[in-house]
Amino acid sequence: MVLLAVFGGAGRYVHALSYIPPVSYDAGLLTKLTPLAGLYVAMLALTNYCLRHVDITFYQILRSLVIPMNLVFSLALTGRVPTRWTLGCCAVVVAGFLLGSITELKFSTEGLAFGVLSSASVALYSLASKRALDEVGRSTFRLMHYTTLVGLLLLLPVVALSGELPGVLASPQLASRSFWALNTAAAVCGFMINVAFFSLINSSSPLTTHIAGCAKSALQAWLSVLIFGNAVTPLNALGIVLTLVGSFVYSLEGYLPCDASCAAQPPTCTHAC
Repeated sequence: MVLLAVFGGAGRYVHALSYIPPVSYDAGLLTKLTPLAGLYVAMLALTNYCLRHVDITFYQILRSLVIPMNLVFSLALTGRVPTRWTLGCCAVVVAGFLLGSITELKFSTEGLAFGVLSSASVALYSLASKRALDEVGRSTFRLMHYTTLVGLLLLLPVVALSGELPGVLASPQLASRSFWALNTAAAVCGFMINVAFFSLINSSSPLTTHIAGCAKSALQAWLSVLIFGNAVTPLNALGIVLTLVGSFVYSLEGYLPCDASCAAQPPTCTHAC
């Protein structure tokens, strides 16, 4: 909220930031966008509970479920039928992501359940965000005004019900400068990720956003090998390559000519014509 207020205020005086609106709210929009903020809180909570029960490797595998879930939810909610090109690229990306993440898996039934629910909430949240942008005039920052405020209000009872608040208040870390410095840095990074997430959804589609996320993870893994010398198995390396290649090929769809079947069925075809 602080960063939104700072950038909104700076937009009045700095021409380069003039597209960022000042923080303001409409009661009607607050009500309309509350379910979206609820999905956001559910996504955060389910992700954290999943990580409590599984290691990061299995968590990454579960997150790959976001892509097929996005396709299913998009078909069910909007009636849009993905092209064979899209389905093929998604299959390659998911297969690569799975191969790139497989090592010595450690997981539990609870972690599996939370992970599946987390992936479902991420897929629904991205689709709902795409629709919500129409309510705020396609403004990324205006949407963040509402989701951030309502999300904070909804998160308070979740924290209280979790039973973790007494432990947090009693933690000696609250008096540590490094603790607050790291949290401030994390908050700034989270803010920038939110801006990038909404901007990408605004200019493309939720599916493109999730594929870009998989490509980012694969690229991070590849860079960790080149820069830090992290060990990877041949299977992991194959997965990284498949994810990057599948993402690249998917991005080419918008530059290809629309075929006859796509032109004949514009309401349901998701080919980027």
